Formats: sequence, structure tokens, C-alpha cells
Amino acid sequence: MNKSSLSLTTALCLACGLLHAQDPADTQQDLRINPDIEFSQVKSTVSYPSYVRTGSNHIIMNGDDWSALAQYLRGADSTRINIVHIGDSHLQADMGTAVTRNRLSQQFGTAGRALVIPFKLAGTNEPNDYTISTSAVMNKSRLLKTPWSAPMGFTGISLQPSKELFDFNLSCNEPFDSIEVLYTGMDLQLYQCDSIAAYNEPGRLKIGLESPATTASLTLKGTKDIAIHGFNLLKGSTGIAYNVIGNNGATYGTYNALENFANDISKFNPALIIISLGTNEAFGKTSNEELNSQIYKMVNNLRYECPDAKLLITTPSECQRKIVTRRRKGRRRRYTSYLVNANINRLRNVILNFGKEHGIPVYDFYDVAGGEGSSFKWLKDQYLNKDRIHLTHSGYNLQGNLFTDALEEALTPADK
Repeated sequence: MNKSSLSLTTALCLACGLLHAQDPADTQQDLRINPDIEFSQVKSTVSYPSYVRTGSNHIIMNGDDWSALAQYLRGADSTRINIVHIGDSHLQADMGTAVTRNRLSQQFGTAGRALVIPFKLAGTNEPNDYTISTSAVMNKSRLLKTPWSAPMGFTGISLQPSKELFDFNLSCNEPFDSIEVLYTGMDLQLYQCDSIAAYNEPGRLKIGLESPATTASLTLKGTKDIAIHGFNLLKGSTGIAYNVIGNNGATYGTYNALENFANDISKFNPALIIISLGTNEAFGKTSNEELNSQIYKMVNNLRYECPDAKLLITTPSECQRKIVTRRRKGRRRRYTSYLVNANINRLRNVILNFGKEHGIPVYDFYDVAGGEGSSFKWLKDQYLNKDRIHLTHSGYNLQGNLFTDALEEALTPADK
């Protein structure tokens, strides 16, 4: 476009009194870090809409062999098997991942609720099947809210008590008979609890209870450098422990910035690590090269620290970006509309290509959900949240069932 054409276009816009522009906060960072996702009743049985591509609902194996993993899971009646699922706000509320946890537990047995993170104590939303409270004064830090006032841990939440003695009250819908307090610092001790045993490993204080319970009260004693990052609520020594690490606004880069992230993941001794990121990168200015580099860094670190774990990467589904139209005359008049966030598909292709090049399985939820234009259909059927980024509870329930179908298929031995 030449200079005269540009001037004419500008003049026409001004003559009409309209100026189309993306909002200065068009990354919608507040919505992504503080999403409004409501828990609601969902149907016990799920029917898949016609626009969902059930024919594509498979894990793309990219040459990897999961037969040993599949056989290992068949032995969950004699050993505890850990799965770690890493993600962003789509995981923090634990709606879709709860479906996967419950279905795998029904098939292979449960090792308890596993990882629970004190999100509410840090001032953000939390799953609704557990509560964590304290009477102590804490310095609270969240992964995406910097600078941190306490040392950050791999869960993305950090609570640093102001006094040597401090308490936690834990309540969970699922019974547990042992607790692991996950922390950083030099020395953490159990001061008071109805327990039969307690011993310390680096970063984990392990506590055995007298009998299975759904509540527990702990008084802990620690040095001033102690920071608490979560709790592992376990039952027995067999079954599936499905551990979810999700933080609103998280990206590959934010987890990569945590110095000991992969090493802390290795302490779960995971058989399978699932990575579900990419949505937040699509609202920034992340280039294909940058995302590829960040995926490589996370995958390389996890492979080094967890050499026996299988990896699975998922793609995000289509979502929409808010566009604000302002009137030049009457400054307070603003009109909001939405457009498909084209960066999702662009970065989804980066993820697909990365998996293919590095032999890592990929679950392409973008395709399964319906591909291009699917966000309008999910919105119409109330599976997509009003913010057009997150799903509704019913939407996550649908997603969780689709994902678990594909996962169970991949974990079914060929000779069965």
C-alpha cells in the first residue's frame, strides 16, 4: 500500500468515527491468570457432539512403543504407579483431569488423591474435592505473580511460615493413610499429628497415619528458610496416583524458569508424564522457534531427570481472542467482539512437528475438538466458557472423557 492509499484509508476511518484496535490488554492476561470457571453438575454419562472428531481421537505415537508401559499398568494391583500431568489453567481447577484420574483408578485401582496444592491459601482458585487451611501467617507466592516473596517450588505455589511452629488442616473427599509434605529448605519436622511414623527425605516429609482418614491436622516445625509447596495424599501401596500440576497463565517458559523443576518431578518416579501447554503462548508474541526451543528444554530436562518415564504432549483446542472497537467520538463507547485466536493452530503445528521429529507421542485435541471453527460450536453448546478461552465444567468433562478414551486405547496391550 502506497503513502496516498494509507492516508485515504485513515481518513475514511476517521470520517466514519470508528477506530478498530485491539485492547492494550488484548493478551487477556487477567482472564488467563484469574479465570472464572464455575463448578457445576455434569452428567454421569457423556455423549459426544457430532462435530467432535471421534475418528481422530487417538494418540499419535510417532514411533514410540508403549507396550512395556501398558504391561506395567496391568501390575498396578501390586505396585503404586505415578502419572504426572503438567499444564496451565485448564488443569488448575482439575475438572478434565479429575475424569482421567477417576477412570484410570476404576480400571487399575487408586493410590489416593495424590498431589494437592494449597491454591486458595495463595489467593487463587482450587479444585473442589479437597481443602487446606492454616491459622499461621504465611508469605504467599504464585508462579505467575512476581516478584515472589517466598522461594518458588515446582507446584507453582509457595507458602513460607512466619514462625517456627505452624499448622495445616487437610480435608479430602478420598481417604488417605499417608501424607507427604512437599517443601524446600533445610529442615522440616513433624511436631504434632496422630501418626505412627514420620521420616524426612530431601524435600519430602513423609507421615504415616494410624488408619485411613479424610481429614488430618499437622503441626510442623521448620527453620526460617522453609517453604511449603503442596501435599501428597496417598492410600496403600498399589494403584494409580494421578498427580496434576496446573497453574493459571503458565507456559513452557515459566516452568523452565524453575531451576529444579524436572528434578522435583523425578521424585514422583513417574511412569508417564503428560504436558498440556500452549494456550498462553498463543496470547503472547511467541514465535514458532521460541516455542520449539521451550518445548525442547522441558522435554530434555525431563528425559534427563526421569529417564524411565514415557512422555505425552497435548495440543490446545481452538479458542478466541477479544477485540475491542473504540469510537473516536465519545471516548467511553467501546464495543467488544471476538475472533478465533489463529495463533493456537500455528503453535499447535509446532507441537505436532516437535513430537514427530523427536519421537514423542502427541494427543491432538485441536483436531479432536473439531478443528478450525470448532470454538463457535463449543460455545453454542455451552462447552466453552463465556471468556472463550477456558471450557465450562461440562466442557472439561467432555474433554476429559475424550482424552481418557484415547489414553486407555494407547495403554491397551496389543496382545489383549
